[in-house]
Amino acid sequence: MKRAQLSISYFFIVIMSSVFGVSTAVGQSSTFTSSISSKSVEWATTGHMTIEGKLEAGIHPQEYGLNVEYLDINANNSYVYALLTLVSHVQRGSISQGQMKWLYERAIASAVPRNYIEEFMAFDHRKADLEEYMISSGGDSIARVLLYDTAQMIAYGDRYDRRRRSSNSYRKVYSDAARILGVSPGVSRSIVTIVKQEVKLLDTKTRVFWGETPYTPPPENHTQN
Repeated sequence: MKRAQLSISYFFIVIMSSVFGVSTAVGQSSTFTSSISSKSVEWATTGHMTIEGKLEAGIHPQEYGLNVEYLDINANNSYVYALLTLVSHVQRGSISQGQMKWLYERAIASAVPRNYIEEFMAFDHRKADLEEYMISSGGDSIARVLLYDTAQMIAYGDRYDRRRRSSNSYRKVYSDAARILGVSPGVSRSIVTIVKQEVKLLDTKTRVFWGETPYTPPPENHTQN
């Protein structure tokens, strides 16, 4: 475990400079125009990504408060494999169907091309070595984001699975993840509190939006004029 903690520092340095650092700031104008869209770029056939591997930021500015327009696809993929490996590790090699559903939805919201998402879903996390996947990124801020995503994946996944755990059970998996990532107990508690509040907010939105008026999908033969 000490080796994993030591190699983490390098892991987060790379992610800091590539996943969330290879970016340009969003312009502060009244009409939004992406700097990528406004330039003559060649887009890949796989989705919201250029042939150079610049992935549009998708939900990242709204979800993480990250003021960027694009991410590096290779570094982003490395981050996802690190997330899968860490979640599996703190749950003794297990990732539930609901947790994978959360990851699938988050990848879509993050504008990740479908072929990469399919690779995420097929990743054999049970055989993944923690140290192998935690040696190519770095930085305290990204450690915090990775802990946040770990807590989200577990909490929202359990919500999808309709699984209830004891407070002690959640506390253990989150503290194990924080220890591996080198996140201090105080910061870890703040991150977990954010996730708890967000899950409660989702429950509230579900009740307010759909509690009295359940969603009814349109007929299959419905066409939009």
